[in-house]
Amino acid sequence: MDLLSRTVLRLGGYAEGLFEFHDFGFDKSYLRDHITNVHATLKELRENATAGGVPLRPPNIPPGAFWEDQGEVWNYLQTLRFAAGATMMTEQYSAHMPRENVSKTITAKVYRECVIGILDDLIDKGAYSYLEAKDLHHMVLSSMFDPDFDSTSFMKRLVTMLRQDQIPLFDLINNITRGFNILWNHSPHGADYFYQMEVMNERVALSQALTMFQKEPNFSVGRMEKISESFYAPDDAMNWWEKLGGHVSVASGHNLIDMAFTDQVYDLRKMKNFLAGWYYYDAAVILMDHVSSIHQDLRNGIANLSLIAMREKELRDLTSLKNYNPHLTIEDYDAHLRRIADLTSKGIRLATTDVHDENLVYPFMTIMMPVVMMADWIGNRDDMIHTFLEAIAPTIKRVAGNGSVPVRAVMTVADEGIRGT
Repeated sequence: MDLLSRTVLRLGGYAEGLFEFHDFGFDKSYLRDHITNVHATLKELRENATAGGVPLRPPNIPPGAFWEDQGEVWNYLQTLRFAAGATMMTEQYSAHMPRENVSKTITAKVYRECVIGILDDLIDKGAYSYLEAKDLHHMVLSSMFDPDFDSTSFMKRLVTMLRQDQIPLFDLINNITRGFNILWNHSPHGADYFYQMEVMNERVALSQALTMFQKEPNFSVGRMEKISESFYAPDDAMNWWEKLGGHVSVASGHNLIDMAFTDQVYDLRKMKNFLAGWYYYDAAVILMDHVSSIHQDLRNGIANLSLIAMREKELRDLTSLKNYNPHLTIEDYDAHLRRIADLTSKGIRLATTDVHDENLVYPFMTIMMPVVMMADWIGNRDDMIHTFLEAIAPTIKRVAGNGSVPVRAVMTVADEGIRGT
């Protein structure tokens, strides 16, 4: 919790400085207030921590480390950075939660980010087939929400599915899964969103399995395209790799976790724009992550989605990535980042039509997205972060200007939501 809270402060401090370069249409004190709120919650969590918690920190992490890649079976610091981003999302729901539930939902989201990060790294670095990767994700993610979860049975299944050299993570995955399961199944409204979470988990399992075709020895752009083209998307203009990214990302699912811990019920049937908006956010988030790790992934025999977006035609004719050099230019990166900004622009415009946002949570989260996802570039490729923000700033400004305008309410009190089901 100490490392997570320091990460939030460090990312927030960098984001404040961005107001000196871009006109977002609102004062940076809003961003500072949100960061302060998140940090205060994490501090409270740390102070209230007990000896019975789940230890997450690997023993080889230096005390001053923040987001350096350790090159082990699990990139813990990257996962923690993504978890920091997930904690910021709770700002849009915290006013509708008892204080203890704010701590619970943040803990649950940290657990979920850890499981997703571990599984992603395991299949990237292990020799898994398409079906093995899909089954592993399905089994673990479904178990996190299973009302009849049994730790012993889960452990037995996990041992048969993971590679033997990954044994040190068996207990950790089991403990995190059990910890999340307890939180979710004791939340006020987890059962109300069980179906939606199952749909999202299936989406993640399928898309994560498809990433097997991004890497050696199964590399095949054609296979990924053929399956991904039929994926759901809010509009037909999305490229197949953007649809795949929208399925791989787990960001939208964090909303449902937060909703489960509020004292209100959200009628998702009336939130079509919100859900579509978060699909765009999901696609943008995964592409932001991949754009800053293109060459690192290539060294590991992986053509990530941002590389595919910029070099699809070249990659389509390859059956191996050995000795492949994409020769990416500044112009390539600029065009790609502006496309990510276009997806994000659609996301923030749609999502904010279905929610009250007088505290400018969405402008705050949208500014924090590139800071969280592209933190590896901070200090050496800040121009790329600025390229994205330059493109998205006009939309943020328009949305921030509408922050105090009443919009259609989508929440009902709990008993009204129950009567409507």
